[in-house]
Amino acid sequence: MIDTIKTYLTEHESEMFALLEQVVNINSHSANPEGVNEVVDVLQDVLADMGFATSRLTTEDTGDNLLAENDARIENNGGPLLVGHMDTVFPPEMGFDTFRHEGNTIYGPGTSDMKAGLVIGIYAVKALQAAGVTDMPMAFFFNADEEIGSPRSRNLIVDEAKKSDFCFVMEGSGSGGEVVTGRKGRIVFDLTVEGKPSHAGHTPHPKPSAIVEMAQKITQLEALNDMDAGTSLNIGTIEGGVGPNTVAAKATIRAETRFVDPTAGEKVWESIKAIAETCSLEGTSGSVAIRTHRPPMVTNDTIMNLYALVEEAGRDIGMEVTAAFRGGGSDANTVSEAGVPVLDGMGPAGGKYHTPDEFMLADSMVKQGLLTAVSILKAYDKYKK
Repeated sequence: MIDTIKTYLTEHESEMFALLEQVVNINSHSANPEGVNEVVDVLQDVLADMGFATSRLTTEDTGDNLLAENDARIENNGGPLLVGHMDTVFPPEMGFDTFRHEGNTIYGPGTSDMKAGLVIGIYAVKALQAAGVTDMPMAFFFNADEEIGSPRSRNLIVDEAKKSDFCFVMEGSGSGGEVVTGRKGRIVFDLTVEGKPSHAGHTPHPKPSAIVEMAQKITQLEALNDMDAGTSLNIGTIEGGVGPNTVAAKATIRAETRFVDPTAGEKVWESIKAIAETCSLEGTSGSVAIRTHRPPMVTNDTIMNLYALVEEAGRDIGMEVTAAFRGGGSDANTVSEAGVPVLDGMGPAGGKYHTPDEFMLADSMVKQGLLTAVSILKAYDKYKK
């Protein structure tokens, strides 16, 4: 079985690269739903040719999400769910929009994050089909909004995960090919301070300036960073005021905090709310609102039991598998919170995510496809209902 899977992937490696090039050369920035839908068109045709029934799930403000199920999944649920996102962080005007293959390195938007992961998942299942695995329930869910926190798709993903025995998220595996067993949670929030406008030349001191009050709050927020506890906070944007001759009536920041477990998340959020609501300058007031929230993927027995099966699959194919914890989040966070066995980082080795230097290692395509396919076999044998 393993030899058949490996042979199929090796013989179809050029097809994998061709599909990857096709979708990488389509701009699918999260705010470009037309581009995302072009990627959906391509992948929907591929999955339909594999015998999967496909559904396009339309949500407000984003491209379509794509669900694909084989007959066994439609009839009985269960089996693996392979999850990945089609959107990227690169807007069309940025100019980083071309697939480039140089030796063992492939550059391009979404190569590692995470269009190659989509291709690897598809071809892992193709290889299983070629090896005669036709009665296992299988499903794919490819979403359109992961890079903005999956606000529209997260509940759809959880619903499909709960129908499944286990889930592999096909995000990149990192430069060393690590499987991800834990991720930080994240809260993105807006903090706003309201002051009282007045002429800068005729105002009492201390003046009720929203900017001055915000400056104090920023210092207090930055003090919440605790690297030993794994808690971080970053101020990303700031705006406020109308001109140098006017005391600012309003100032707003957008910021994020990341944390390793729910308790740490609750602690830092309570501190953020206290900072927002407690003002030192008379005449000012503060408020805070969550923009997006993603729970942590907490490493636990459910995750590590699935990881043990992937580690075993690695030994069977002569591949060393290691575990990693990451500060960035993914859709594995919400699947893990739902209690479904899940692992992340089953995609290609690579790096420089979210930069114009993003890359993947070409020789990881077949390797990760083989690991994914064999891991599916082992996990299904363990978890099948």
